[in-house]
Amino acid sequence: MKRAKNEDHFDIVEDHYFTATELEKSSAIWPVRLGMDISKTSCHVGPKAVPYFYLIFVLEGQAEFIYKQQKYRVQKSDLFCFFPHVAHEYYTDHQHPLQKVWIAFEGPKSLALLERIGINPSTPFMANAVSEEILGLISNLFSIVHDNSRQGSDLARLITLHQIFEELSRNTSDVLRNFVCSDYWLQQGKDYIEMHYCDRVTIEQIAEHVGVDRAHFSRKFHSTFLISPAKYLQNLKINEAKRLLEQTTYNLSIIAQSIGYTDMSTFSKAFKKTAGIPPREYRFRHQSRQEIRTVNA
Repeated sequence: MKRAKNEDHFDIVEDHYFTATELEKSSAIWPVRLGMDISKTSCHVGPKAVPYFYLIFVLEGQAEFIYKQQKYRVQKSDLFCFFPHVAHEYYTDHQHPLQKVWIAFEGPKSLALLERIGINPSTPFMANAVSEEILGLISNLFSIVHDNSRQGSDLARLITLHQIFEELSRNTSDVLRNFVCSDYWLQQGKDYIEMHYCDRVTIEQIAEHVGVDRAHFSRKFHSTFLISPAKYLQNLKINEAKRLLEQTTYNLSIIAQSIGYTDMSTFSKAFKKTAGIPPREYRFRHQSRQEIRTVNA
């Protein structure tokens, strides 16, 4: 779908929407929108939010982007990323109208691929990132859309989008990549563990939820929090089991099931490994201490 229209703040030169195919949805990321516009001078756009990830390639002009209360001065050859459902706004320069291309995309590996190019929600901006090679790949993407014989070519769109990320990644220094790496998705993973530790969730499922592979997730989690995600998950389970042993009269089978263990044997072994004593003995000792406190009160 293509639109060419005049908005209050900018002229949309091209605007194309894509309906993702099954092939695209099986990929790491896929494009959902492609466009180009020319903003008017001295105008204010936003605040507004978008439903997808947007890579903004600045072709000409200048503007001040405001994102998460931070200001970024952008100009020709700079790259900016909008993240889903996070408000942004920008002011265009009074002399140099902003011309930009945008590629909107989604997919389970979106955050991981953005990290590969040095982008995350805390670092959404890259200066001088739009090289001639990137412009050539963007031109190829427009050509695919313009060619009536290739408009339905989901494979061509996928290949070109991934080539753009590959080229951006190739030009991203290891220092920058390591600087932005994993704060966002790693915290997402930690939050997910804390929310779902009583379910029968696995580390592989958690890693898939945040869009990275299991080994990478485990390494980064351990290096950041000084504990493996598996051990962190087990500690949360056992701490909840301790609370239930202390504050309820539930039998061990109910407690085991309530924190995601399918059988008593596995629960008892995990509890003893973490707490140092079996769960039944832990309850007995706690009750004994409570009785002593009651007598001495």
